[in-house]
Amino acid sequence: KIKAMTSTELGDVEADAEKHRAKLADVHTAFLDLDRLWFELERFKTERGWHNLSVSRTCVRQLLTDTTWYQLLIPQSQMVADSFDKVRLWDQIALALLKKYTERYYTFRKDHWEKRHLEYAEVAADDDNFPTVREGSGEYGYGYQIAVDKSKEEIVAKLEKLKATIESGDLKPWAFRGLRTLSFGQHLYTPLLALDGAGLVEITPAPLNRGERRFVEDLKAYCEGNPEFLEGKELYLLRNLSRGRGIGFFEAGNFHPDFILWLLAGGRQHVTFVDPKGLVRLGLDNEKIRFHKTIKEIEERLGDPDMALNSYIVSVSSFQEIKNRWKQDKPDLAKSDLTARNVVFQKDDRDSYIDAVLRGVVGSSRSR
Repeated sequence: KIKAMTSTELGDVEADAEKHRAKLADVHTAFLDLDRLWFELERFKTERGWHNLSVSRTCVRQLLTDTTWYQLLIPQSQMVADSFDKVRLWDQIALALLKKYTERYYTFRKDHWEKRHLEYAEVAADDDNFPTVREGSGEYGYGYQIAVDKSKEEIVAKLEKLKATIESGDLKPWAFRGLRTLSFGQHLYTPLLALDGAGLVEITPAPLNRGERRFVEDLKAYCEGNPEFLEGKELYLLRNLSRGRGIGFFEAGNFHPDFILWLLAGGRQHVTFVDPKGLVRLGLDNEKIRFHKTIKEIEERLGDPDMALNSYIVSVSSFQEIKNRWKQDKPDLAKSDLTARNVVFQKDDRDSYIDAVLRGVVGSSRSR
């Protein structure tokens, strides 16, 4: 489903109107550049490292003329062929659909093969979730790659100073124009880089956004302020990368949760996938929200009595924001509807949501 692609142009009145369902017809695809769409799909799969996936040019037309596999929710006026200005929108819709189909097809085939070989494994020093960059010698080393215009001498000087500070092991808090470092002893590498906003620099792997940064800061503050809860336990955190490097779950729409949290308690290892995200554009039955049940099915499938799997969504949207956006589909929404699905609120419950996650993880564990 593609929702609200033109919401910024239409304004609130039409955006809140009754949803219209539509399909791409011959009158739309006749104006599309199928060769360009095919090349964009080739670029898309190459960026994700799907080199064993073959995409033929003919499949582009076949998919766009087959209307059985998708549904568009879009104002009816945007599908009327009365202006060439709309061709760009149809092109965007077609490319988004093709990319989504390609992603689902690849992950479906990948999951079909991997499901038979799924197992627990220890995190090794060369795990793909540790950030690596190609160094001058051509070899890979740990670290971030930061691209910045050479003319921005002040930024370059600040980054060189930051690099020297990290290499010296003197990890003090550092911030400059929205870019900052986070040092958290329980994270499997340090520092983490966070960036508020965009345009200053380009960072690979992607830096933490505001919601992810606040989660790390809140978890760190909890660990420092509640030593009694952590007594006799061990806690570790790891940023889970996406795009083929981190751990993803086909069962939840190729969901790559942002963090993996380990809590060792009572002789069991509780592995929890945590994802800070805004929920206003999702729905109560979204597969990422339902993942709190899916992960327990995976736990049962793996069958290790010393391991427990859990999933939590950290909502960076307040409950009132979610309720206002979902009022058409879920007018009687209650906060308990979300908390029962392992959703906690970063804004509403800033002082308690970390405690709710950690105690929920231990409390949800089945007895040995």
